[in-house]
Amino acid sequence: MTRGMAVVALALGLGMAPTLEVQAQVQNRQRDLITREELVQSAQKHQDLEKAIRSLRPHFLRRPPGVRSMAGMGPAQVQLYIDGIKQTELGSLVLIQTLDVEEVRYLEPARAQEQYGITHSGGVIQVKRHRPSGRTPPGP
Repeated sequence: MTRGMAVVALALGLGMAPTLEVQAQVQNRQRDLITREELVQSAQKHQDLEKAIRSLRPHFLRRPPGVRSMAGMGPAQVQLYIDGIKQTELGSLVLIQTLDVEEVRYLEPARAQEQYGITHSGGVIQVKRHRPSGRTPPGP
């Protein structure tokens, strides 16, 4: 249960109806998703995406404990996809401005392997860039 859901459960348990604002916060802050709305409202909105992720969901950037690479040569790396294109390294996140992003989604290792194959045992960060009407986003 997320912290936000716990607050709502506590409020209901105490006989208090949660306000719409509390409900919106619970819906807007999901463990494995950062929405454009959350990015725009954050203190990191004028930073690069790596800093925003590190501040809002640092677990996206951490290697899962105990998960090894296919070669067994160390921990598996988190893989990065930007608009469906695999990037060679997480360092590409510093090239993207936070305000240019629609959403950032993290796939846990099991789900990442299910979707992308066994080479993704460290998890996946999926970045979907914001496309204002009639404009294509800048490259990473």
